[in-house]
Amino acid sequence: MQNRKFFKTSKPHKLSEIADKIGCTILAGKEDILIEGIKSLSDSKNGDLTFLSSKKYSKEFEGSKASACIVPKAFESKSNTDTVLLKVDNPYHAYAKIIDIFYSSAKTYNSKIMPSAYVAEGSKIGKNCYIGHNVVIEDEVEIGDNAIIESGTVIDYGVRVGNNARIDSNVSISHSVIGDDVVILSGARIGQDGFGFATDNGIHKKIYHTGLVIIGNDVEIGANSCIDRGSMNDTIIEDLCRIDNLVQVGHNVHVKKGTILVAQVGIAGSCTIGSYCALGGQVGIAGHINITDNVQISGQGGVLKDIKEAGIMGGSPAVPIRDWHRQTIMMKKLITKKEN
Repeated sequence: MQNRKFFKTSKPHKLSEIADKIGCTILAGKEDILIEGIKSLSDSKNGDLTFLSSKKYSKEFEGSKASACIVPKAFESKSNTDTVLLKVDNPYHAYAKIIDIFYSSAKTYNSKIMPSAYVAEGSKIGKNCYIGHNVVIEDEVEIGDNAIIESGTVIDYGVRVGNNARIDSNVSISHSVIGDDVVILSGARIGQDGFGFATDNGIHKKIYHTGLVIIGNDVEIGANSCIDRGSMNDTIIEDLCRIDNLVQVGHNVHVKKGTILVAQVGIAGSCTIGSYCALGGQVGIAGHINITDNVQISGQGGVLKDIKEAGIMGGSPAVPIRDWHRQTIMMKKLITKKEN
């Protein structure tokens, strides 16, 4: 397979080892079955492990040739008795743990600064770091230990980056303080001016931004996403947040712990998004909005006023998801009635 050049594959693992890793039991006599790799339900064969996280794929499971399958605890097979079931509470999370056993990147990194990189004398680079081709690291920058900074990335004056950072190619970072274990994917822009202008007599006067971007620990920022620095207060991304590709976070925004922003989310300035929220693709948040903890907003939702209670929201303007479904049904009935 072509992907072998990009990934290293481990030796086969016994099914008992896999079961221990994800905390489940297996039938006696199945412990020594060897698993060679992980495949999808439709592509799996004898010697493969697969997973099923939704009942809608049950038919695919019945036709699967996999030696074992990670499934929800309540799952029962109708006809496929050859595949060993590994029953867990969260199959997708279990799969994420197991794939780390079998696969890793074929590309390895040594502690090295490439000759084409520019590292200012006034900067501090930690131990065991890889600095790639054409990277620029300006004065007063501090990079922690075990960092990987890929080609073409620019880290501007005074930026601080914690330990174990992985910063992919062509990223630009300025006016930022970044924690440990952060992943920043290619093309991300962090710390640039926000969209702030004062208009008088048709002239748009740019407002100089004096805030920073503060990013916590164990945060991932997707490719080509933009996080503006604050105009006066800081823009803050707390620990454990996950930001997908092509997300825009405006100036002075505060995204609290563990929140997920899916692709093409746009958050206007001075918003606060609570802890463990999930904003679906293309959700838009108007400026100066406050959203409480544990709110989910379905894709393309538009938030025009504060959300004060946890729950699932949808539509534009966003309302509780049941109300949105009722609106959709009523609108459909009205249109059908008019056409008739």
